[in-house]
Amino acid sequence: MRISPSIHLTALLACIGTPATCAPAHASTIATRQGKFCEKTFPAPADDVIKARHDKFVDAFLVKKDIVETFTYIAPEYINNNVTSPDSAQRALDFLSRVWGNQNITIHRTRYKENYSWLNYAGMAGNNIIDRYRWEGGCIVQHWDRGEVWPTE
Repeated sequence: MRISPSIHLTALLACIGTPATCAPAHASTIATRQGKFCEKTFPAPADDVIKARHDKFVDAFLVKKDIVETFTYIAPEYINNNVTSPDSAQRALDFLSRVWGNQNITIHRTRYKENYSWLNYAGMAGNNIIDRYRWEGGCIVQHWDRGEVWPTE
């Protein structure tokens, strides 16, 4: 079973060891949420429009930690290239709804370039995380978080 974007084994172990740090903000997050996911458009929006969507995604995900809003930028068929994380936006939303709101996040940098986003932040047990996302039709469709490096150009 795969778990979700940006959730690493260390973070999951931290949740097991100290469940209070990973408890949902309120009881309603325990139930499965039906997300409103991103609908791809063709032709795809202009690059500056996608860059603006990237900025809103970063704000929802890392600043506000609003998982429901975060997933409005993610397509339902979302692929998570991490063997411990689930494919599909709904499965990722179900998991993150339970743990994300209580995470302490320090944003180091973010970047959008040519249908890819990178997020570099510290969170979940102090791990330095680099996430990479691929955009298609104005939506995030794919995610990587294992061994990612910050782009040099």
